[in-house]
Amino acid sequence: MELTELSNLLKEQNESGKGFQIHLNSGNLDEKSQHNTDVEFGDLYFTNCRMLGNTTLLSFGNNEKKPVGFNEEINQPLYPMEINSSMFIDIARIEAVEAVENFEDWFIFTSSRVINLYMLPQNNNVDGHRNVVTIGFIE
Repeated sequence: MELTELSNLLKEQNESGKGFQIHLNSGNLDEKSQHNTDVEFGDLYFTNCRMLGNTTLLSFGNNEKKPVGFNEEINQPLYPMEINSSMFIDIARIEAVEAVENFEDWFIFTSSRVINLYMLPQNNNVDGHRNVVTIGFIE
């Protein structure tokens, strides 16, 4: 899969309003993926993604999140704590994009598709371990 196709899929998911779920260095990956195993994040949820200005940074955030309530005492909407969560991916450091098959149990919520982003190793050694970002498109 090419970055342009990934970009189109991310745009379509944004427009659907269904959001994204993300794993970093998932335990679901094959050992041959050469992913980092010292840190794993799972089930991070974001309402949207976008490119930051004229940079190569793809930003996942929750700025489309709806309020969960309203505090009449201070006359303000109430948002969940994760509203300030965000994640950034430098697309210039993506080595490969892979459409995942057989992803039914990768996330808590059902995904319509799952994509792995294989990042370049930090030491630029082709055989080095890398971060793998798994993006689930919430159904």
